[in-house]
Amino acid sequence: MLFNSYIFIFLFFPMCITGFYLLAGHDRDVPARIWLIGFSLWFYGFFSPAYLIIMAVSILLNYLLTQFMHRTDKKTGKRAILIAGVIINLGLLGYFKYLDFTISNLNFIFKTDIPLRGILLPLGISFFTFQQIGFLADTYRGEADRVGFIDYALFVSLFPQLVAGPIVTQAEMLPQFKTIRGRKPEAEKIARGLSLFILGLSKKTLIADSLGRAVDAGYDMIPQLGGLDSFLVMVWYALQLYFDFSGYCDMARGLACMLGFELPVNFDSPYQADDITDFWHRWHRTLTRFFTAYVYIPLGGSRCGEVRTIVNILIVYLLSGLWHGAGWNYILWGALHGVAYALVRTVQRHMRRNKEAAGATEKAGAGQTPDDDGRRPAPGSIVRTALRAAGRIITFLYVSFAWIYFRAESISQGTELIRRMFTGTWKNVNYTLADKFVEIDELWYIVKFSGLPGYNFPLAHNLVMIAVTIAALVTVSVLPNADKCVRRMKPRVLNAVLLGALGLWCVLSLSEVSTFLYFNF
Repeated sequence: MLFNSYIFIFLFFPMCITGFYLLAGHDRDVPARIWLIGFSLWFYGFFSPAYLIIMAVSILLNYLLTQFMHRTDKKTGKRAILIAGVIINLGLLGYFKYLDFTISNLNFIFKTDIPLRGILLPLGISFFTFQQIGFLADTYRGEADRVGFIDYALFVSLFPQLVAGPIVTQAEMLPQFKTIRGRKPEAEKIARGLSLFILGLSKKTLIADSLGRAVDAGYDMIPQLGGLDSFLVMVWYALQLYFDFSGYCDMARGLACMLGFELPVNFDSPYQADDITDFWHRWHRTLTRFFTAYVYIPLGGSRCGEVRTIVNILIVYLLSGLWHGAGWNYILWGALHGVAYALVRTVQRHMRRNKEAAGATEKAGAGQTPDDDGRRPAPGSIVRTALRAAGRIITFLYVSFAWIYFRAESISQGTELIRRMFTGTWKNVNYTLADKFVEIDELWYIVKFSGLPGYNFPLAHNLVMIAVTIAALVTVSVLPNADKCVRRMKPRVLNAVLLGALGLWCVLSLSEVSTFLYFNF
């Protein structure tokens, strides 16, 4: 089931939240938990009932492993259970996600003809598998208390974050389950959650899907693209992916908030990052947190010297690329980010060390004193602003460049788009791409009745394309994220009217329902 569907908005969620608060408000916390689990299973099984079997088996096996770990006193026994659990989880994930990829590579290397299995990837398996590996690791470390099966099943299956994150930890969710008894709807949480949901829904249906039509058309006709076309397709996909995935996470947080739960913020204006390291503190933050806690730090983190630190960073980003998809294009995408992250981090560390050394030398020298407040005069604000703006632009362009291989079906397709970008003409935009922006009924009517000359000719279509692109760029580069917008929003009639109108526009746009991009990962 999709958040952006009529059945979810008008049937599923109203029934879910009503029944939950009726049970919880009458101190029936266990039935309230079971109610949420039941609706989560309905939500997940709506895509395919067969998915339920896979998830149920995964939940049961991992729960038993955590119970065995709690009953084992010896460290070696706990470690053996942890290793077995990680192998089982990665094996399950590997079978569904990477078996065909492995077979195709074996066929290529050894010139064999092993038939591909054509296994359908269960939705959300990457997310709930990592979530359960994290739970096992926390149990091994003694950071997770023993929980009942109902709480564990709810932790894994809670529908807002089930199929596309954010990846939550037991420390974030289990304490919240203890407060279900007596929970009643709070006006502030309902309003905040509904606002987040509407903003996330608008990101998905009004912006991401609009950009996605042009992106899909561009990748379908790469040989016909010019340089400007290819550049725009690159930028559009960077914007589409952000609005699509962050929109989902905003909706997930909004739904959870209306139920009285708090999910972590997964995006913090990533395209306002000053450099690639800053970008990864803002983009898909819960995945970064997972790899840091359960891969990077166990590998030694930054405690084993500069060379080993760089190796650890590269391992993390290669794994991140592989986690996103079974293809060499995803691995290349991870490598591009890993190399850039390691390079920028190393340069920053050396600059920091040189600055600290220079500061120590100046303090020891004569005739060089800081200002009265103990600080050196800061560089001019104009210079700082210019450098920061340059850093943001360079970071955005590099990230967008790497996204090419993330979106492409193969490395060769992505490379061909890049080649067209540097060899094709930059004189005008392919009409087919511009035409995709007026396939949206609302924009078509705006163009038709705006008085623009020739609403069905290139001029008007190009104007709509430019307007949508600029609006999306301004939104990601200047405006605060949805969470900050909602927290700053005051309970006024005007705000309620604007949100209501935005929500109505989104609902009217649901006639062409599209899935979320991260459902593929």
